[in-house]
Amino acid sequence: MQSLATLQSMEQGPDDLHISGNSQQRRAQRRALERAFGKAAVSAILATKSKSPLADRNQKDMRANPEGISSGDIALWFWAAFMALGLFLAAPKIGRGLTAIVLVAMFGCVVHPIWQLPFIRKTNHVSVKVSSFTGFLLVAAALIGGFGFYVWPPIKRHTLTATERESFENALKPQKGDDLEIQIACSPNDERACTYAGQFIRPVGDSGWKVQAYVSRLILTKPLDGIMIYRRGGNRDYSLQHYDAGGYFNINEPHLLTMQKAFQSIQIEPSGGTNPDLPENVMMIYFGPERENEAEPTDLTRTTEWATGKREGPFPGKRRTVLCRWFGLLCG
Repeated sequence: MQSLATLQSMEQGPDDLHISGNSQQRRAQRRALERAFGKAAVSAILATKSKSPLADRNQKDMRANPEGISSGDIALWFWAAFMALGLFLAAPKIGRGLTAIVLVAMFGCVVHPIWQLPFIRKTNHVSVKVSSFTGFLLVAAALIGGFGFYVWPPIKRHTLTATERESFENALKPQKGDDLEIQIACSPNDERACTYAGQFIRPVGDSGWKVQAYVSRLILTKPLDGIMIYRRGGNRDYSLQHYDAGGYFNINEPHLLTMQKAFQSIQIEPSGGTNPDLPENVMMIYFGPERENEAEPTDLTRTTEWATGKREGPFPGKRRTVLCRWFGLLCG
């Protein structure tokens, strides 16, 4: 009787086909169907009837959403966008380590949604499907990487690590510095800057350079933030009477270029300036308030790049005079 009912349901259409009962009854029903309609036809119809509950739910989602994007994938897209907004607003505060973790999480959120994009999922050819998925995945990685580069937080002032000290010293050692005295100075009212400055005395001395054994606390007539490398230059009386007064010093000087390179090795771009009160054989390194991004190029960066041939075009200093061009002088 069950086989007859199954045959009748088969004649009504595949959607009404049901095989039920225990295992022996199901086998008898299937054999009856195969004798009546052929083994291949029965196998194909039964295959379409054996979908999992998950597949049924996905089909319902597809019918509810014409473009075939599931609610879970939409949630992942929103999570990635939410994390991007969070990094845009808070990356400098959370640091580089957590920023890197969030960027990786953003990439992980978009992998499955990209695989389920309608024009990728509906592709019948496996090779085309895989190549399309890989291409879009690379585009997503490039976009997230570019965004990460944009929001990547700068390094804040901190106690130098052993690796940073070694890099700083290795940059100084090739240049003999015993003919020049290094003075390290800071603002008298900025204890944090003075503490940060004090840790550079030993690396400079251990590199073979002559360095003052203490941090000088000075008040500059024109205070600036960041780290400044000062050499003798300018006229004191004139500079006190003119707000735009400056001086000249040689930006091709080996000691200056070496000290700049040492700071660059620990992701710091120092500025340069003149001080008429300095002796000729003294270089003063002044630690002012911390800049927002101490790795950002300064006027000294641009002028030394121009003087050493790394930058083309007109002189990038504040004053484009003949002296600047002929003698490689930093003007300002």
